Amino acid sequence: MGTADRATGTTKTTTRRPHGHNGAMPPLKVTRGLGPVTAALAAYDVWRRLPPKQRRWLAQQARYHGPRIAKQAFDAQRSRRGR
Repeated sequence: MGTADRATGTTKTTTRRPHGHNGAMPPLKVTRGLGPVTAALAAYDVWRRLPPKQRRWLAQQARYHGPRIAKQAFDAQRSRRGR
């Protein structure tokens, strides 16, 4: 694929990258861990942007998997404190 420059009569060749493959970005530098308030605000922001159908699906998944995930988090925290 090329584009012609009418003023000079030259042709520039441009390479096209597939959609979504824009190359590597520098890693996000987080100096501190994600706090509970920040996590809640981020989750709320994502929730607001979801269409209603996906909100319903996410709520169903939370009802089904939530107790198991909460138990795993509780057990992990308890084992961390026991060290």
